[in-house]
Amino acid sequence: MSPANPELLLRELGGWDGALCRRELPCVLPRLISMYQNSDDWTEHIRVLRILTEMFLPHINLSELEQTFFSKVLPKAIQLFDDLLYELSSQAKGLTSQNIELCKTVRNVLQTMVQLLETLTGCVRHICTLQEPVPLESIRTLPSSILYVIKNTFMHCKDSESLYSGCLHLISDLLQSLFKETYSLQKQLMELLDMISMESAEDSIVDMVSVIHTVLEICSVISNMDHALHANTWKFIIKQSLKHYSLLQSHLKHKDILSGLCKDTLFSFHSCLQLAEQMKLSGTQESTDYKLFQRTVKLCKFFANSLVHYIKEFIPFLSDSCCRLHQLYLQIYSKFPPSLYAPVISEAHRDEIARVFLVALDPLIHQLLPFRPFLEQVLSEKLDLSPELHLPQCNLLVTIMDKLPFQPENVQALWTTGSQFSEEVPRLSLFSALFLGFQQCSGELSLPVCLPGVMDNGQAEVPATLYHHLCVHLCAFIASTPPSHFPQLERALLDAVLGSSMITSLLAMDSWCFLARYGTAELCAHHVFVIAHLIKSCPGECYQLSVLGVLLRRMLFLMAPDHQVEFTQKFPPKEAENLPLWQHISLKALTPDLRKQVAHQLCAVGLTQCRQWLSGRCTLGELPPVVREGVTLFIKSRAPK
Repeated sequence: MSPANPELLLRELGGWDGALCRRELPCVLPRLISMYQNSDDWTEHIRVLRILTEMFLPHINLSELEQTFFSKVLPKAIQLFDDLLYELSSQAKGLTSQNIELCKTVRNVLQTMVQLLETLTGCVRHICTLQEPVPLESIRTLPSSILYVIKNTFMHCKDSESLYSGCLHLISDLLQSLFKETYSLQKQLMELLDMISMESAEDSIVDMVSVIHTVLEICSVISNMDHALHANTWKFIIKQSLKHYSLLQSHLKHKDILSGLCKDTLFSFHSCLQLAEQMKLSGTQESTDYKLFQRTVKLCKFFANSLVHYIKEFIPFLSDSCCRLHQLYLQIYSKFPPSLYAPVISEAHRDEIARVFLVALDPLIHQLLPFRPFLEQVLSEKLDLSPELHLPQCNLLVTIMDKLPFQPENVQALWTTGSQFSEEVPRLSLFSALFLGFQQCSGELSLPVCLPGVMDNGQAEVPATLYHHLCVHLCAFIASTPPSHFPQLERALLDAVLGSSMITSLLAMDSWCFLARYGTAELCAHHVFVIAHLIKSCPGECYQLSVLGVLLRRMLFLMAPDHQVEFTQKFPPKEAENLPLWQHISLKALTPDLRKQVAHQLCAVGLTQCRQWLSGRCTLGELPPVVREGVTLFIKSRAPK
């Protein structure tokens, strides 16, 4: 072997075969590594690194790789990489098409960087060819070093347009080569990491967690660079998180991972809408635009499936991510028809997004229903939503209503009861939240906005107003609600009926009448008696008295005949104190015999009241009740016999 002349040694090594490299490894490897670490010339650096990885790395035992090779070689490679990046950033500022020398310098630096990445790819590729499991501790320095290179190279490519300004065309070919080589390096590293085995040692756990979160950072860099690369990078994160589930579940930063998934899901969805809007505005649908739209919709589907998969496996660790998940759902539906804030897109594009993406997203809500932190977020008393999120919140509550009947009793109880104790997070019941959400959709109710209807007798769907849509789904939910949840339902119905919103009051009355009609006769009678007592307790004329009167009038039509008789016994028409109550009631609701009896009693008590007033002092202060009773008498006397 040549004396200690670096150049002579490198030339001599060019003629060595594998057997000679293996035999001389103990002697030559330390000299090469020393030469490599002390080299300041980029070209020599790459040359020695290639010799190390191509000729000697294959002959190092797996158990010795970290200590003998990676821990000594990779730090210097990272230093070279940083020097190259710094040189590029410094020289790029003065790059012009007229400055030929500077252009040549920048191209040389880029070419050197491509060569460095090629060498590192070869290094990773060799480890992938080993026919034995690769413990993480045997290559500990490798993943972090390679990921550092990948992340910063992608960032350089991403920022190249602003970095190189108007001179990008001078180096675009090398930047493209740099991107492709980084792509290959990442693919090779992921293949390697898929092969590794992990022990429960703390160092191994820390290293793998660091790998996953560094790859997560790479995702944020490449989110709008390449669809396939972006998707494959996310696949790696989720796959590795699940592969080492038992070791990593308590150590991963689940909030960061889920936040990244939500961010990329929303970004892809907005990209879909932008493409669809552009095609709608241009009035054309070129094949290239439509293919890009389809690919982006599929990417949305991928993210939806990834979210569902990740949440299914790690839901116990996601309590601090429920706000983000809630916002994701609302933000998506705030930009999708029939939202007033949605862009104008064609019906075909809308249907494709719904069919491919929103259908894939739907299981997300099903998975989160039993999760108390999600429930507390959605039903929070302090939920302060901007106007564009009111309709999505209302639709979310309807979706939850549709799914709850298929949940266990304890899950249904969580959603329908609201907070019970002071130590709980304050929350509304699902019923109260629904009426509040409906009331906040003033713009959608005024226009009105139309939602998909339901099929009727095999006929095509007919668009329904928000009122009709909500009323149908609420009544269906009421029909499936266990009687044990009726107290919360009744409280919410009464609050809504007595509230300040007329249309919300009407919705509550329609729903209450449905409950009275399809519930038991005893339940209907009980509700009628309660409403009657409320009317009698109202102090004078007020808005609440009017709406309660309308509700009582409607519900009396739904009472069983024997309960109508009981009603006349509890509130006898012949007693003057009940006349204010009976003025709200239509005698048409009563059976013919009972109607005749009540009309007779009302006439009698009304005439008695009038005679008493006429025979007295006839003061003006006593006139209003007499007039009211006189009107009641007139109306009842004209009722059909």
